[in-house]
Amino acid sequence: MNYPVRKGMKKLADSVTQKQKVFWNMMGSLCNALSSMILAVIVNWVAGEKAGGVFAFAFSNAQLMYTIGGFEIRPLQSTDIDEKFSFTNYFSLRIITCVVMMIASAGYVIVTGFPATKALVIWLVCMYKMVEAFADVFAGMFQQHDRIDLSGKTSTFRPVLSTITFGVVLALTKNLMAASGSMILVSALLFVVFDLQLKKKYFPFTFGFSFNGLKRLIVEALPLFFAAFINMYMNNAPKYAIDAAFSDEIQNAYGIIFMPAFVINLFSLFAFRPLLTDLTRYWNERQMKPFKKIVLRIVLWIVFLTVVSMLGAYFIGADILSILYHRTIILKLKKELVLVMFTGGISATATFMYYVITVMRKQRLLMMGYALGFLCALLIPRVLVPAYALMGAVISCGISMFVLSAVFVGIVIYFCNLSKGHGN
Repeated sequence: MNYPVRKGMKKLADSVTQKQKVFWNMMGSLCNALSSMILAVIVNWVAGEKAGGVFAFAFSNAQLMYTIGGFEIRPLQSTDIDEKFSFTNYFSLRIITCVVMMIASAGYVIVTGFPATKALVIWLVCMYKMVEAFADVFAGMFQQHDRIDLSGKTSTFRPVLSTITFGVVLALTKNLMAASGSMILVSALLFVVFDLQLKKKYFPFTFGFSFNGLKRLIVEALPLFFAAFINMYMNNAPKYAIDAAFSDEIQNAYGIIFMPAFVINLFSLFAFRPLLTDLTRYWNERQMKPFKKIVLRIVLWIVFLTVVSMLGAYFIGADILSILYHRTIILKLKKELVLVMFTGGISATATFMYYVITVMRKQRLLMMGYALGFLCALLIPRVLVPAYALMGAVISCGISMFVLSAVFVGIVIYFCNLSKGHGN
């Protein structure tokens, strides 16, 4: 599939430096990671603890639904440099998955029987994430054609502008539904004036529907989608158990202490993503000594981040979070916070091993880990959360992530030892 304006896109790609691409990609990742934390801070300060719990639950549920809307197509699309699938295939599938996402979201709030206000907030935040999922197909196209700076910009502007608007509307109205709705409008507007205009300018296309192309794309993406969905469910399972057994205030406290765990994963991603090309080359050439050296180096980096984070959580973490979120209850949750950071380190290890296994082209084995982790997430929170509240929720998440990480590490060690390449 050849785009009619590839020459124009190449000229556009030549207009930016590699440093600009790296900068905007990092900014996009950072802003996306920070947005949920900042939104939670705003809700706690402006609307109070109960509203904070409702929004924390709504945002977590929306992230789970986002995996349906995104269908984990981005990794395939952004690396499809030979254009195995046309943009029409990606675009068509994204329309379908986003519709399914909103149907699933509506079905969830109806079946669970939440109060009207809470149900509407959950659905509105899902709608916001749906717009993000739809726009992601354009961001994937930019990255596919070596314009990761453009995908980085949209990943920066969308959460920043949406968060600012959310804060202003919530401060003026004290209405969580109005503030959530404002994020949808801003995100949709940004999609029209930025993503869509760039797509029209450099990649005009006539929309079509190819059943065979869609079928092949779905088959290729399905294992990645299942992995992403299960991984997100594992993170959310304790929150569902809390919602069933405790108040929104307890949900809010859990959301607050779990928020800092993203730091470990974020900084580990910054470290190993640039090394994936080297890892792939070493593995393909069976140069096991440098391959193992990179893997060990990243694991040690994650261990270092985890230890530092646990020490920070023990000595100053609870104090900072209590001030940041305006919630003194956090001061009583020091043990839970330290354990959360340990769980964050386990999660970061599992994420890194996921990429290593993908480099090894053993993706089908990933489902072994996810199946066991999902089983743990399905059963353990139902027992530990009602019995031990927040500590039970933290331990439940930790056990699920440990099982997932242990399976992934075992797979990597097995195939490293099995390979008989240079440098062993």
